Amino acid sequence: MNWTLEQLQTLRCVAETGSFSAAARRLGRAQSAVSTAIANLELDLGCELFDRGPRTPVLTPAGEAMLHEANSVLVQCQRLEARARTLSQGLEASLTLAIDEALVEMPPVMAVLEKMAVQYPTLTLNLLNGAQDEVARWVEQHQANLGILFYQPLGVMALEREALGRLEQVLIVARDHPLAQLESPTHSDLADHRQLMIGQRQQLEPGHEGPRSQRFWQLNSFYAMAELTTRGLGWAQVPRHIAHYPPFQQRLKILDLSALGATADIDIELISRRDSPRGPAASWLRQSLRDTFHNSHAAIANQNLPPA
Repeated sequence: MNWTLEQLQTLRCVAETGSFSAAARRLGRAQSAVSTAIANLELDLGCELFDRGPRTPVLTPAGEAMLHEANSVLVQCQRLEARARTLSQGLEASLTLAIDEALVEMPPVMAVLEKMAVQYPTLTLNLLNGAQDEVARWVEQHQANLGILFYQPLGVMALEREALGRLEQVLIVARDHPLAQLESPTHSDLADHRQLMIGQRQQLEPGHEGPRSQRFWQLNSFYAMAELTTRGLGWAQVPRHIAHYPPFQQRLKILDLSALGATADIDIELISRRDSPRGPAASWLRQSLRDTFHNSHAAIANQNLPPA
């Protein structure tokens, strides 16, 4: 294999410009040098790339096949150069972000990931989705650089937390549930029906209220709670964006909470190890999450389900 990347670039340029002279002008080389490069490439590959019979060179079937392969090689070379520049500038080659499964579909998180794909196109991003105790464990055990989760006590001194914002909870029932007939249920109304709740959070959060009904089921997933709610198995309080999740939205009704008094929102936090290095991509991710959560908080709070 004696061909060079310069020869492949010349092949692509001739094919794009349609002539050896035009390719020479684009490349800033003599036309004879371009013709020689193509001739040597044909010798190295053992096939004719251009039909020189017409007034302008035309790719042969072999030339079209080789151009496709050449483009693939040149694209890979560009990726290699971009990755090398990334590493030489001190940017991380990869970053692992662990997210509570209830936050994966949250608009601020999705918006930041979309921006990150543009800001750091060569960065390898690993996303881990799990329950909040899994998120904390992954960060603690160096399996993730950063974690986004709902508030929970952190007994591990190696971990530090940073508040991102507060997430509004809404009261949901299935559209055919008896509570759906009440626009603003009271505590007594709720006590008559099964409650679906996050069991772990009820145990861990300081000051978190216990069940409001003597009949309750405990789950470790807001999405599971919403799914069971759509089936009429009880009422639940979930983050508003989960009530808007397409598979649930048309099957749920949000009830007025005014008769219940203040309903606790959920704190969202970013956690990391104190001893973990913070490269440019991780620092950018931190700041973008802060800004996006702050800017979108009002918009999320104003969302409403379609009327019944």
